[in-house]
Amino acid sequence: MGHAHHLEPRIRDSLAGSGVEARLLETREPGHAERLAAAAADLGHDRVVAVGGDGTIHEVVNGLMAAGLGPNGGRPELGIVPAGSGNDVARSLNLPRAPLEALGVALGGSTRPLDLGRAAQDGEVRFFAAAGGTGFDAQVAYTMATKTARWQRGRAGYFLATLNELRRYRNRELRLRLATDEGARAIDGRFLFVAFANGPFYGGGMQICPDASIADGLLDVCLVGDISRLGAMRELPGIYRAAHVDHPLVEIVRVRELAIEGQAGTRVHLDGEPLGELPVQISVRQGAVDVAVPPQSASVGA
Repeated sequence: MGHAHHLEPRIRDSLAGSGVEARLLETREPGHAERLAAAAADLGHDRVVAVGGDGTIHEVVNGLMAAGLGPNGGRPELGIVPAGSGNDVARSLNLPRAPLEALGVALGGSTRPLDLGRAAQDGEVRFFAAAGGTGFDAQVAYTMATKTARWQRGRAGYFLATLNELRRYRNRELRLRLATDEGARAIDGRFLFVAFANGPFYGGGMQICPDASIADGLLDVCLVGDISRLGAMRELPGIYRAAHVDHPLVEIVRVRELAIEGQAGTRVHLDGEPLGELPVQISVRQGAVDVAVPPQSASVGA
C-alpha cells in the first residue's frame, strides 16, 4: 500500500535479475503484513523483507516474534526497504534510502542483532522497533492514524497535527516505575509526554533520544515534564536536532524496564501506531531479531 505499491514493478524486476528465490507479496489491509510475516517460516522463507515505513516494520516484527524461531532454529531475520513517511528504524540502522540499493542490502548476507521493545497491556504483548510513548505524542499518533493522504502522514502532516493537538491538550499526571542499572526509581508528576526509545529517532526524524542504541539491551526514556503549550510550541521543532535535551524540564533515563500508570484516557503508541490507554509495562528483548545491514555496519554495536 502507499508509496511501497509504486515500487512493486521495480522490485519485481530487480528480484527477477538477482537470482534470489523470493516471493513478492503486497499487503491489502492493516494487519496483513503481520500475518504474512508470521506465516513466512511455514512457507519456507528464511527472511522477511519489509518494504514500507515504520508501521509496516512494526507489523512485520510482531509477526516474526509471534512465529518464534528463524532459519535453522536461530533468530528471525528481517530486511528493510524504507518506503514510508517516517523511516525512523532505517535511519537508526543507517540503511540506504534509494529503494533498489536498500533491497540489495535487505537481501544480502550481512546482519546484526536488533533489540525490540516489548509492551505488555491487559494481558496482550506487542513489540516495537523504533519508539513508543504516552501522553501528547501518543495523542498525535492517534490523530495521525486517521490520515490517509501521503502528505498528511509525512513530516508536514505530523507537524500540523502536533500544532492542532497542542491547542486542546492538557498535560497528564503520570506514575512511573523505572528499573535502571543503578537500581529502581519512582517518578510521579505532571508530564507533557514520556517517550521510550529503542533507537534515536521517532516521529519522522525527531531525535527524541539521540544516544539510544538499537543493540545495547536498554531503552532510553525521554521525560518531558509540565511544559506549557507555548513552551512546547517553542521546543518541539528542536527535537529534530536534539535541542530539547538541554531543557530543564526534560530528562533522559536509560532503563531495562518501565511501568507507567496515569489518568484515565491517557493514550499510548508504539512506532506511531495507537496501542490503547494506560497502564502499560515496557521492557526490552535484546537481540530479538537479526536485521540485514550494509557490510560495514554488521559489527557496529553488536
